[in-house]
Amino acid sequence: MQNFLAELAKLTPGVLAALAALAGASGAVLAALIGKLLVTPMLGARDRQDREAEWRKHALELTKLDLERKLKSGRDLRAQPLRPSILDFLANYRDLQELGKRSPKDLYNTILSKRLAGLPAPPPPVDCDEAD
Repeated sequence: MQNFLAELAKLTPGVLAALAALAGASGAVLAALIGKLLVTPMLGARDRQDREAEWRKHALELTKLDLERKLKSGRDLRAQPLRPSILDFLANYRDLQELGKRSPKDLYNTILSKRLAGLPAPPPPVDCDEAD
C-alpha cells in the first residue's frame, strides 16, 4: 500500500484528476450494468404479475356482468340451466391472456371461427317498432 501511495504522489495533479474522473465514470458504468442485469428482470417479473392480477380482476368483472345478464334475460332456467360461472371466468381469463399476445382482430376471428362454430346462431334482435 505504501508503494502505491508513493507512486500516486509522483503523478502530476492533471493526471490525478484524469484518473479520478476515469474511476468515477467507470464506477457509474459498472453501477448501471449491475442495475440493468439485476433490476430489469425483477421489474419484468413484477410487471407480469401486475398484468396477471389485472386480467383476473377483469375476467371476474366480465363474469359477474355476464351472469347478471343471463339472470335478467328471463329465460326458463329449469328448461335450460346456466353454465357454471367458473367456466365463463376461465374463458374470459384465457381470452384476456391471448389479447396480451395477439391483436383484438385476431382474437375476435379466433373466437368466431373456433369457439362459436358449433353453437346455434343467436336469435335476431327484436325491432321495437315491429313489436308494437
